Amino acid sequence: MIRSLVRRLVPVAARQEIVALRETLADGWRYQRASSDVGKWTRKSYSEDRHEGRLTADYHRLEKGLALPQPKRPFGAAVHDRMAELLEHQPVREVEPAYIAYSRHALGALQQWNETGEIDKVASPVAGAPFRLLSEEQARDFFTSRHSIRNFDGTMPPTDEELRQGVELARNTPSVCNRQAFRVHFYRDRSQINAILAIQNGATGFADSVTCLGVVTARRAMFIGPDERNQRWVDGGLFAMTLVWAFHAVGLATCMLNWALPGVSSAKLRKVADIPEGEDIVVLIAIGHAQDGARTARSEKREVDDLAWFHS
Repeated sequence: MIRSLVRRLVPVAARQEIVALRETLADGWRYQRASSDVGKWTRKSYSEDRHEGRLTADYHRLEKGLALPQPKRPFGAAVHDRMAELLEHQPVREVEPAYIAYSRHALGALQQWNETGEIDKVASPVAGAPFRLLSEEQARDFFTSRHSIRNFDGTMPPTDEELRQGVELARNTPSVCNRQAFRVHFYRDRSQINAILAIQNGATGFADSVTCLGVVTARRAMFIGPDERNQRWVDGGLFAMTLVWAFHAVGLATCMLNWALPGVSSAKLRKVADIPEGEDIVVLIAIGHAQDGARTARSEKREVDDLAWFHS
């Protein structure tokens, strides 16, 4: 009754502004609670993602510092102290997480540089030669041959090995301070795929042919403070795009399915798809082998001069 009254009395434009404000405030509040870096680090304020995100950002700062053309000497005192405190409050686990080992190594590399002026070749290896395996024609063929597919072969769902190969390639995606806060959740059970796509509601007409569904997420607690409020969407989007190209390379077809939905839909998806609350939904990807004779949209591309503006 109240909703009906609101619809009659409040203009559509005003209702849209109210919804936009509500979604913005809710998203901002969730992010601030997860990413706030105010005050001294304690176990009370500890979460695994926050701990990993902050240590990873700092050990990567040290690695980047050693990779500069002329590293300062000495440098990194504040980062050293912050990392030492974080390591003191690390979680107790049977197997030490890799980021802890990388952090200790980076601190050792920093000490070595500051004391001796010698670069640790593991923390800061020499870059390889410029990559040029594909000819210009082969590169063009690869990039122009990928299309969004909406007709998958139901008899050939992607195998674990195919999916893992794609992720192995896509993990090379650039990310802020090498935090790699992105993840992809895979679903091949018909009932789960149907339940997820019912919430997404953008795959009408081909949902039944989807043999595998990927949900790309970003762990919000691995980002720090208000300045990084949009970075999870950037990093998650970069990973999703790289993942699509990686699947193309291993012979799988894909179709991006946008997640332009309110927070309540994200909450539903987390519950249906068993995704942790601390992971934000970035995009969904339909994955599979293209059906023989599958058609694509023409999707004409813009001219290069419309996309590339040269300012110097």
